[in-house]
Amino acid sequence: MTKRGGSSIAGLVFLIAVFIIIYMLVMPPCDRCRLLENGDCNNICDGNDAEGVLLYNEIGEVSLKGEIIHNLDPVNLYIRIEPEDEKLAEALFTNRGWFGNVDQDLSFELEDLDNLEEVYFTAKIEEGKGKLFIELNDRLVDQIEEESGQIVISLPSSYLKEKNDLKLYTSSPGFAFWSKNQYNLANLNIRKEFERIHYEESRIFSISKSEREALVESTLQFSVFCSAAGDLSVLKVYLNDNLLSSESIACASFDKEIDLQRSDLNIGENKITFVIDDGTYLLTPIEINNKLNEEIYPSYVFNVDEDIYDFAEIYSLSLQMGEGKKEVKILLNNNNIELDSESSYFQKDITSFIKKGNNFLEIIPEEDFEINSIKVWYE
Repeated sequence: MTKRGGSSIAGLVFLIAVFIIIYMLVMPPCDRCRLLENGDCNNICDGNDAEGVLLYNEIGEVSLKGEIIHNLDPVNLYIRIEPEDEKLAEALFTNRGWFGNVDQDLSFELEDLDNLEEVYFTAKIEEGKGKLFIELNDRLVDQIEEESGQIVISLPSSYLKEKNDLKLYTSSPGFAFWSKNQYNLANLNIRKEFERIHYEESRIFSISKSEREALVESTLQFSVFCSAAGDLSVLKVYLNDNLLSSESIACASFDKEIDLQRSDLNIGENKITFVIDDGTYLLTPIEINNKLNEEIYPSYVFNVDEDIYDFAEIYSLSLQMGEGKKEVKILLNNNNIELDSESSYFQKDITSFIKKGNNFLEIIPEEDFEINSIKVWYE
C-alpha cells in the first residue's frame, strides 16, 4: 500500500513539473527572463511594458547619405455601394376570405440611416391569387398581382425609421364567399445598400533641421491601382493643407511624381493628404525622395504632444545594433549622449532631454555601423 501511494505522489510531482515546463515555454520571452532572473533582460524586453512608442525605425547601416527616402504606408481610398441582406422569413403565406384572413407582420432595423442609399424588399411568389399589398410603417408601398415569380420592391427612404414594420396582406375575394385569395411566399429578405466612404487619408513624415538645410530637390512618388472607377474620379494631393495636385484619373494603374518645394516643407512634422471624388483606388508604394547637397548622418523627429508630456513620467531610448565595437554620439535636442560599447543593445533614460512638441535626434558614429532598430517610448 505504501509503495503504491509513493508512486502516485511521484507521478503527480512529475505531471506538475511537466506543466511548469510547458507554461514557461509558452510565456512571453520578457516575462520568462524576469522570472528566471536571467541577467539583464533589457535586450529581450526592449520596452515591452511601454505605454506608447514615439519613434520606431529599422535603420540598417548608419552612414553619411546624400539622399533620404521617407517611406509612407499605403493609402486606400474608396466611395462604393455595398449591399447587405437580412432574412425576414424562409416561407409564409397570407390569405383573405369570407371566413377569416391571415395577415403577416414582419420587422427589421436600420442602424446606419445616414449612409443608407436604397432598401429593397425581395421575395419569391410560389403561388398567388388576387392582389398582394405591402405596407411599410402603416403606409402602402406597393400592390402586386402575380401568380408566381420574383418580386423586388423599393422601400421609400422617407418611410424608413430605425425600427420598421412591414405588413403583407391580400385583397378580398369580393362576393365569391366560397373562395379566398392567397399568396405563398418564400425567401423573404430585406436588401440594404450602404454607401461606404473613405475618400480622404493622410500620412505623416518628419524632416530634421539638417535635412531641410541640405535639401536641393524633393519629390513625392507613388503608384496608383484602380479596382473600381466612378463617373468622375478626381485625385487631389495636399501638402500641409496646401493643394499640390488635382487631376482627373482613369481606372488604370500608373505612376505619379510630384515636385515638392523646399519652402513648403516644415522642420519637424509634415502631412501629405490624398482625396478622391469617386471610385476605389490603392496608392502604394508612397515615397518622399529628398536629394541633398551634402551628405548627412540619419536624423529623426518625433512629436510629444501636450497630453503625453503632462502624463508621461519616464522617456526611454533604445538601440538594437549589430556586432562589434560602437563609438557613437547621439544628439537629442542638442543634448549629447555617448555610446562606447561592444554590446548589441543600448538603453538610456532620456526624460530630462525631452521637450513638448518636436524633438530632434541625430546619430553621429565614429565609423559606419549597423542599427537594427531605434525606439523612443514613454511610460
